[in-house]
Amino acid sequence: MTDSEGRAAMQTEGTRRRTARRPPDRKARIVSAAAELFRTRGYHNVSLADVASEVGITAPALYRHFRGKPDLLLHVVESTVAAVAASVATAPDLDTYLRTSASETQDRRGSAVLWQREARHLPEDRRKEQRQVLNGVAEGIGSLIHTARPELSHADRQLLAWAVLAVYGSVSWHRTSLPRRRFEGLLYRLAYAAAHCPLGTSPAPGAATPPGGYAGLAMSRREEILVEAIRLFDERGFQSVSTDDIGQAAGATGPSIYKHFPTKTDLLVAAVMRGGEQRRAGTAQALSEQGTPRETLERLLRSYVDFAVGESHLIGLLIGELDQLPERERKAARQTQREYLGLWVRLLDEVRPGLDPAEARITVSAALTVIDNAARTGASGDRPDLAERLTEIGAAVLLAESATGPA
Repeated sequence: MTDSEGRAAMQTEGTRRRTARRPPDRKARIVSAAAELFRTRGYHNVSLADVASEVGITAPALYRHFRGKPDLLLHVVESTVAAVAASVATAPDLDTYLRTSASETQDRRGSAVLWQREARHLPEDRRKEQRQVLNGVAEGIGSLIHTARPELSHADRQLLAWAVLAVYGSVSWHRTSLPRRRFEGLLYRLAYAAAHCPLGTSPAPGAATPPGGYAGLAMSRREEILVEAIRLFDERGFQSVSTDDIGQAAGATGPSIYKHFPTKTDLLVAAVMRGGEQRRAGTAQALSEQGTPRETLERLLRSYVDFAVGESHLIGLLIGELDQLPERERKAARQTQREYLGLWVRLLDEVRPGLDPAEARITVSAALTVIDNAARTGASGDRPDLAERLTEIGAAVLLAESATGPA
């Protein structure tokens, strides 16, 4: 072999090895691994080394594809939102979209967590871009609903569009599962019930209750600090908020905050305790009155709607920030959540005897997520009839046993 032939052979071997080391889908594999780690551990608790290890590469190799962890998060969120958008863009009608998404949702169960919890860590301009894409998704679903239900106003079909998205996104927040075809059928029925829910059947709203009950009342300094902490923890995430941020928002100095709350964690604990107490009070009231199981379920539903609409930031903490609590408080909060869900499941079983327990848990989670998301969405939060409409949609989802669409 001549020298030139040897060099050519070495170059060929080097090319082969580089090709073996760099599969063509490596970037996609990195994004997929990062998405799962961000979903299960949270963005702040994942390093690039963790992602690299999951993919089987070194951290320096990861930098060939992404400038850093913020850039990787952006790609994760973009790919997540793009997948949701593609389902709508290719659907010729509402029923096709509902069936397709019911199937695809099982393959991207973490999508809602990534958008609602982890996307808060994106720069505001980038997050705004992705929010606009999601708004476009809701508009697309609304257009499909309009074709099927032309009598609805734009506001009503948008409310139903977000409800449909919430049904599919609800599976991100729990681990309950079913055999694939059964799961797909259940998700379809729940989303169909949301999209076809009759609106305007509940009584007209009465006098509005001020969110949190604070309007017109002079808050103490402690209360002002706690209220602002709750808002900031929900909007930015616990780990992205400092005590200085809270002090600035509440018009308080550092020493003033520490007088009431020695640490930032104490603020979170107080906030979560408040959320649990307010929810328990509404639940107790709903269960204290006599009535049939159906009537009791409806009262419980309305109590939760009132809580969510009035305390949307507290809802955000109960959904996304429990993992930031100290171990003892975290375990207690998780147990409280399980007991609360169990109450709904038992009551739903009384209304719909024989309902499979796993299906009941998935159904209840879907109904509560519809309420949570709508209460926290600015576009829906301005509706004076929001509580009445959410009660109707929640009931439709909970009672979706016989919802069927075109063959």
